[in-house]
Amino acid sequence: MEEEKFSLSGTFQKTKEYVDSQFKLVKLKTIERSSRLIASLVVDATKLILTLFVVFFLCLALGFWLGELLGSYSLGFLATAGIFIVIIIVIRIFEPALESKFMDLSIRRFLAKWNDEIEEEEEELKKEQFDREGTTNE
Repeated sequence: MEEEKFSLSGTFQKTKEYVDSQFKLVKLKTIERSSRLIASLVVDATKLILTLFVVFFLCLALGFWLGELLGSYSLGFLATAGIFIVIIIVIRIFEPALESKFMDLSIRRFLAKWNDEIEEEEEELKKEQFDREGTTNE
């Protein structure tokens, strides 16, 4: 067997390859996490739009139903609008508390999506390390 001699240029080249590989790895991880977040946002936006359609049609149904009860569709829709005005006033009263709750919820959800990948990577690294230790002890 030939002994490999220490080479400063070889060490520099290996270091450069290592840094390039680490940069590519960080870039790919960032892309993966970002795409996971974007996909989550698209799904959430779709659910929100569909929920708004459901609420819209329920409001129409409520307006027509109240219109039949009150004997006038105009009064039915006016009563429905009154219900929404009351809801808006209640939301306005509790706005700061609701904002902080929704901010906490969105931050937790964002971090949960972001950290899922980190936890999976840590588990894989622990498994690989355990496998290496198992093979070296044998």
